[in-house]
Amino acid sequence: MFQVYFTERDAIYDYRDYCSYVDTHRYSRFIQLLLDRGIYMTPSNGLHWIISTAHSEADVAELLNAADQACAELS
Repeated sequence: MFQVYFTERDAIYDYRDYCSYVDTHRYSRFIQLLLDRGIYMTPSNGLHWIISTAHSEADVAELLNAADQACAELS
């Protein structure tokens, strides 16, 4: 499990940090850009992403490629 946050801080340590410093609107736009590329992730920035053994190396590569494209579009 892991989580993606858009923030200017080096780390998010707790829920108070999350509420104060995480850009949830940017996360929502990122998720929409992933969806546009055929990748469905949880729309809630408060939930973890999960990769399992059911995902192949090709699946992970597709996610990483889509995330790179989405991040480039966000910039």
